[in-house]
Amino acid sequence: VVMVSAPQKEGLTLPSEQVLGLAFSNVMAMEIAPYEDTAVDAPLLATIPTGSAVATTERLEEIDATVWTLENGVRVLLKPTDFKDDEVLFRAYSPGGSSLLSDDDFATMFAAAQIVGQGGVGEFSVIDLQKQLAGKAVNVSPNIGDLTEGISGQASPKDIEVMFQLIYLHFTTPRKDPVAFQAFRGQMQGMLANRSASPQAAFSDTIQVTMAQGHPRAAPISAERFAALDLDRSYEFYQDRFADASDFTFVFVGALTLEEIQPLVETYLGGLPSIGREETWRDTGIRPPKGVITKAVRKGLEPQSRSTMIFTGPFDYTAENRHMVRSLTAAFRMRLLERLREDLGGTYSPSVSSSYSKDPVGSYNIRVSFGSAPDRVDELTNVVAEEIAKFAGEGPTEEEVSGVREAQRRSKETDLKNNRFWLTNLYFADMQGQDPAYLLDYSLIDSLTIAKLRAAAAQYFDMQNYVLVSLFPEGQVP
Repeated sequence: VVMVSAPQKEGLTLPSEQVLGLAFSNVMAMEIAPYEDTAVDAPLLATIPTGSAVATTERLEEIDATVWTLENGVRVLLKPTDFKDDEVLFRAYSPGGSSLLSDDDFATMFAAAQIVGQGGVGEFSVIDLQKQLAGKAVNVSPNIGDLTEGISGQASPKDIEVMFQLIYLHFTTPRKDPVAFQAFRGQMQGMLANRSASPQAAFSDTIQVTMAQGHPRAAPISAERFAALDLDRSYEFYQDRFADASDFTFVFVGALTLEEIQPLVETYLGGLPSIGREETWRDTGIRPPKGVITKAVRKGLEPQSRSTMIFTGPFDYTAENRHMVRSLTAAFRMRLLERLREDLGGTYSPSVSSSYSKDPVGSYNIRVSFGSAPDRVDELTNVVAEEIAKFAGEGPTEEEVSGVREAQRRSKETDLKNNRFWLTNLYFADMQGQDPAYLLDYSLIDSLTIAKLRAAAAQYFDMQNYVLVSLFPEGQVP
């Protein structure tokens, strides 16, 4: 069967049935050699590194965790658990990331980790690596973010040494593969070729560009951006980011024991390159706009709209403030679900989400989103504003506060028995210099009140400082 899918686009000529039929005759006329397996017949890691020993040990008694610092400077935070007997998770970070690139260099290297990851490691291409790891429960992936570079993955305890070997290889012998690079770039360009025709893409791109005030690093993803990528420069940048492990911190959580994992940590993490480089991330200057900004995006023909209201501002990155933003988000979500869906029937599923960060500057972001008929956008937007005013003036109801408290208690009870929860929160607590003992504390949940949420609404829902973007069908006038 030969099938063709194409955008409904004026001036686009599709191939005829006769032309498509040539695919069969052309292939039938080809001489195709039988497939030959070219797997590399070699061990994953030919030479085991010498490594370095644990130099200092610190106990975090409250959360039953241990921090080792190796002689080469690598820090390792370990929390053994008995939640799942077949799971060890890890995540590592180092300050720097793509922020250390100039804006011009960023344009050609923004996907460096993805590009190098397509090449495999050591002697193994990605395909060969898949064959080598067949039957093993293990994966490892490097990454380069805005402010950090890092690596993450997981393994079954029986394959944990393979996991450490992959970590070592991703640091020391990344593989540059021009064929894999061209395939990756071509695939992405093909996927993105008609992205601009998508109403949802136009909507999300408008939000992205508006929130970054047109900063070149926040340019929408496109086929043109991938065409500008440079393999050689991306490879060099990747090598530079992983050239020094002395400022890396690794976090391991799961079915591990300190006695069994220590030799692996000392051999493979202790064997990583260490040059004592002192560096940190750079503030690239991306900031959200100030004041009230409204934009209408007109794309597509379907009689449906989407609206997103985004509140931003400065944020003091404390455990109490983070909990308050999460609680406000949950309570206001309950309110809008009742008001917009149940009372007005204006939307099926309104969304309220939030995020916050400490670096490069303390900031928060609360998003209120809803879908609706195009002629109800203004009505529902006004209702959202009315409910925000009520929250800031009267606060939530006691029923809403009780609902948030109960949901948070249930979630915390479940989370504290989840490896992924511990990995994520230990990772961010360590990165931000926070005491992870707060993860065990229920006092913030128990002390949540109407008055606190009312004050939080007044602080974080600033009606003098938000962005509103709405999507309408083409030709629709709000």
